[in-house]
Amino acid sequence: MRRKDAITLAAVVTALLSAGPAAAAPSLDRETRDRVDSIVARQLDKQVLPGAIVAIKRDGAKRWISAAGVSNLETRKPMRRGNHFRIGSVTKAFVTTLLLDLEEDGLLSLDDPISSYVAGVPGGEAITLRELANMTSGLSDYFANQQFSFEYLTGETFTPEHLVELGLALPAKFPPGTGWSYSNTNTALLGLVVEQVTGQRLQTALRQRVLKPLGLGQTSLPTRRRLPGPFSHGYTRQTANGALGDATRGTPTATWAGGGMVSTVADLTKAARMFGTGQPILGADAQRRREQWVGLPPNSPEQRYGIGVFDFNGWIGHNGGIPGYTTIAWYLPVKRLSLVVAVNSDIHRGPTLPNYAYEPASEIASRLTRVLSPGHVAPPAVKVAPGP
Repeated sequence: MRRKDAITLAAVVTALLSAGPAAAAPSLDRETRDRVDSIVARQLDKQVLPGAIVAIKRDGAKRWISAAGVSNLETRKPMRRGNHFRIGSVTKAFVTTLLLDLEEDGLLSLDDPISSYVAGVPGGEAITLRELANMTSGLSDYFANQQFSFEYLTGETFTPEHLVELGLALPAKFPPGTGWSYSNTNTALLGLVVEQVTGQRLQTALRQRVLKPLGLGQTSLPTRRRLPGPFSHGYTRQTANGALGDATRGTPTATWAGGGMVSTVADLTKAARMFGTGQPILGADAQRRREQWVGLPPNSPEQRYGIGVFDFNGWIGHNGGIPGYTTIAWYLPVKRLSLVVAVNSDIHRGPTLPNYAYEPASEIASRLTRVLSPGHVAPPAVKVAPGP
């Protein structure tokens, strides 16, 4: 029996033995639920957002999910708790979980150079899988390549190799291991590593090694533009003319390993706990390796990055922004609390600072943490590169 299978079986047996006739207590009391709903409603109004779904679960308690606003601006169809949506860079937390799982099974090492798996990466002999996973490789983000923007806006379909090519066409930001800068090129390379090691498509390896053991039946890495139903339409101004557009059918091949997955808040609530504990996919040693936080700027106690997960003042997980959608899936170990927020818009209103990512889901989640965990308030925006 594989280690992961044994862990999963043990978790099932424990759950069965501990199950009793009494229903689980709610994760939130009525007053807190009302405060959460009020915060979400105010933010939808203030930021002129279509809709949002929030899920909160305390370990051992009953999950709470609330939906507000609309899922379709044209039909005014109400947002539903079970809607599917694109989760953007939360995908990175899934892919790096898979990477750590493969390391636990002895199929690779985080200290392997990328040149052992992918040819043609400049300086690839000195760039490790760990540095790709924790964003210290120095490789530029292919999102910064104007050719990528042109191809995305004109509806191109991307291959993983082309995404990497677009990133490598830009000069490196710093020598590997000497700085920190968020880059989707890193995770595209890790996706290629997974495919080479497993001999499977990335979506297949994710499904077999991560999604199925977690019981995430509504989560996938699609290759087609169509979302499974029911789904929320996603709205953006990342369009050719800057006008409001419906990005629902944007190609997931443009983000692939770095942001192409689709899910629901119910599934992401389970995933959030796994991001913060490793269980039931990763052992304790692997989770400790995941939480070796990078100390290089702009990382700080308020925002740190490990192996494919952030630590936002104690909340462990990832945020995700993709045209039309923003998402967060976090877990707070000290309170054994999972928080998921999904918004069907990526449009930020208000002042901005350079090198920060402003995403409605993160902004709403930050306000929710003031109520849920006053001693662990998450930042409303993510700093993605050093600088002013």
